[in-house]
Amino acid sequence: MSEDKLYWIWLSSIPGIGARRFYKLMEYYENPQRLYYASEVDLKAAAGILGEKTADQLLKARCDENLEVARTLMESSDLEILTLLSPSYPPLLKSIYDPPPVLYCRGRPLLCKQHSIAVVGSRRSSEYGRTAARKISCRLAQAGVTIVSGMARGIDTMAHKGALEAEAGYTIAVLGSGVDYVYPAENAALYRSICDQGTIMSEYPPGTIPSPGNFPARNRIVSGLSHGVLVVEAGTRSGALITVDCALEQGREVYALPGNISSPFSQGTNKLLKEGAKMITSAEDILEDLEGTLAFPSMAMLQSEPERQAPVLDFFESLVYNALEDGEKGLEELIHITQMPAGQLNGVLTLMEIRGIIRQLPGKIFMKQWKT
Repeated sequence: MSEDKLYWIWLSSIPGIGARRFYKLMEYYENPQRLYYASEVDLKAAAGILGEKTADQLLKARCDENLEVARTLMESSDLEILTLLSPSYPPLLKSIYDPPPVLYCRGRPLLCKQHSIAVVGSRRSSEYGRTAARKISCRLAQAGVTIVSGMARGIDTMAHKGALEAEAGYTIAVLGSGVDYVYPAENAALYRSICDQGTIMSEYPPGTIPSPGNFPARNRIVSGLSHGVLVVEAGTRSGALITVDCALEQGREVYALPGNISSPFSQGTNKLLKEGAKMITSAEDILEDLEGTLAFPSMAMLQSEPERQAPVLDFFESLVYNALEDGEKGLEELIHITQMPAGQLNGVLTLMEIRGIIRQLPGKIFMKQWKT
């Protein structure tokens, strides 16, 4: 697994290769290690997938020096690196269309077995918005809800601070830079507090500086980690509305706090309410939803599902099912374990997916869906 992780880190660190391009490459090459050692003839497919400029960057990145950088990151004592194949990769995030292939985390190990709510809003905010974000986040955290935000100025900062004020409160800060870069600089103390009590997370490798293009991609992770998104205060052009778009695409619930109709800081949130977002005036409104009407069941509900009749598996399906017993695997690894020809294995995987026994993740990675 460690060698697999090494090449995942290497590939995801190449500029221009985001999640979607990463998975497109995996559809052809099956795993990053195979791509690293592919012949020049085989690499022609990469040019068609990436375009000439990024494909050229990929070619130049295939060197021992870059692999050693990835190994150094992997062996860093203050960094937890998760790939999509890691058992502790957040299940909610794994379910979105383009989950990050690699996550860099600093601070506490991720807590994934509890409800999570993203609290977002504008950098420029009013005292009303900042106070509300802090108070609601604190109450949610007291109830055991993880608070997810982006550590930006304004509402994000207040959301994290509110969560940290709760006894045993936990928060995740998703950055648009590497996890070693404090942005904005004024949040250095908050950054240290989150490292102590929560988790700092990024899909960008350490050393990556903040860039405007990184933040919209970051927002899909904020919503992807969460059961719902609360917009506390946002203008009509706030970046928080990008998070709302991501949430809607991911099937997450959207909540909004009503604001002063004369305030420019509330125009975006009030517009969301007119368009169908759920209005909340306290943390209790969200807590009731989490235990009631929210589409995502609680962990207790998940653990007490009524028993369903186990599917009958033939010999080849049993080989695949047993191979997935200890976690997700890629196509090439399944070929190696089951010793089935690629064509036959693809047919078996397709039928098992149709029957709901297994599930295919981006990059031709497969996992068990039916729990016995």
